[in-house]
Amino acid sequence: MNVTVPSTGQFGYIPDAMPQELPPNAWSNIENIRFRDGYAERARGTTQILSTPTITPYFITPYRIGSSKYWVYAGLSKIFCDDNVTLTEITPTSAPTGAIDDRWTGGVGPGVLVLNNSKDQPVFWGGNPATPFATLTGWNSAWRTASLRPFKNYWVALDVSKSGTRYGSMVKWSAAAVPGSLPSSWDETDATKDAGEQDLAETTDFLVDSLPLGDLNILYKERSMYAMQYIGQPFIWRFFRLPGEVGLLSRGCVVNTPKGHVALTSGDLILHSGQGPQSIVTGRVRKWLFNNLDQTNFGRAFLCINPTVNEVWVCFPGVGATTCNMALVWNWENDTFGERDLHNVTYGNVGTVASTPVDGTWAADGSPWSNDTSAWNVEDFSTTQSRLLLTQTNPVIVQAETGALFNGEAPTCVLERTGITLDKPDVIKTVRSIVPRIDASAGTQLSIEVGAAMDAEGSYTYSPAFTYTVGTSRKADCFATGRFLALRITSTTAQPWRLKSYDLDIIEHGLY
Repeated sequence: MNVTVPSTGQFGYIPDAMPQELPPNAWSNIENIRFRDGYAERARGTTQILSTPTITPYFITPYRIGSSKYWVYAGLSKIFCDDNVTLTEITPTSAPTGAIDDRWTGGVGPGVLVLNNSKDQPVFWGGNPATPFATLTGWNSAWRTASLRPFKNYWVALDVSKSGTRYGSMVKWSAAAVPGSLPSSWDETDATKDAGEQDLAETTDFLVDSLPLGDLNILYKERSMYAMQYIGQPFIWRFFRLPGEVGLLSRGCVVNTPKGHVALTSGDLILHSGQGPQSIVTGRVRKWLFNNLDQTNFGRAFLCINPTVNEVWVCFPGVGATTCNMALVWNWENDTFGERDLHNVTYGNVGTVASTPVDGTWAADGSPWSNDTSAWNVEDFSTTQSRLLLTQTNPVIVQAETGALFNGEAPTCVLERTGITLDKPDVIKTVRSIVPRIDASAGTQLSIEVGAAMDAEGSYTYSPAFTYTVGTSRKADCFATGRFLALRITSTTAQPWRLKSYDLDIIEHGLY
């Protein structure tokens, strides 16, 4: 009997469910695999994109002023800018003093870059590499804030401390700034200015971070969410609470997508558009995510988007790790989850890069000439297309979705499904072979195994691995007998590949 399993990427990775209850084209165990367009495919690699940092960067953001494009990154005590030609230190005179868990916030608005680490006064930069960061004008030297973000022509500070007294529910905003300049005042007592502050004390949890959503600025507390909406004089802002008893795990744990905000909470990954939040992981990968999240360094997790492939990356330190070494990947178009390894990543952000082609020379292209599928001396992206950049502790800054290597090495990729019953869980079956339909360069090699167990909770016995060579092999002759079948495809190749569908050649034996 021949059984075809189509659309191998339709349901993606679902480790929380019992494998025998999954549809045939869902997967119970993966590593460095993504799912999109109905297929399962090997995750792409990363390539260094900027000059090698002299510090470990813990924050990075793009900044464009005029025709100049910069990436600005900050470590614990120094700040640099890089235009992909020249690396320049732009640390302020009073160097930052924050620690690893004093997460940087900030952004560009309106036209000026401001950074804040919660331990020092916020600093700003106007885009001239010859002029370093300076202390934010109009800001009281006795104030500190946990989060500082731009919204419209204002700057919004959350969880403010004044002379050592913490106001965890305080929202403080600047006067409106003229584009290209800083706000003239932060003084809430000055009636001639529209600066002000408001305590959102309906709930006792503290404010964590904020992110605009259309015409609203969503304010995330630890276990609740609020919105601020511009209404003009005399009140300037309207504040109101949003539905749901969920908040934000840490600063940097929310991103904006075409579907709405995706936010990592203390026990869920949610999607919302200002209405009721919906879990996108419950019943699929929620238990897996929080079982793998390190319980000491969870505050170092962050979210970023990979816009070229419609993905949100939930980057987090796995159990025992101190920096992000894993990413749960959600494709918002296909609503599927994948997983990939990270190499001690500290932060990620999206922007444009003025760069030369990745494969600018023969030597720079690490793939073998005989089966290289990339175009030589051609960029993967246009210079106007947003790209995901990641900072690592190496230290190095890399661009995602480029090349095949992870930190210079071909990754191990695993695509596994156990609990295959073919709607006959009581029938003993023998797999004799598998015929995979794989998109890859001729010569690409994959290791294929089939396995079987007699009971739903029993251990699986796998066949010896069959080396399947694309363009040469027609099928993988593997044998396994049991009521519950399994398939495992492994690769350590530097070549990209994707699995479209596969056929199982099966013999049924009966109930015993």
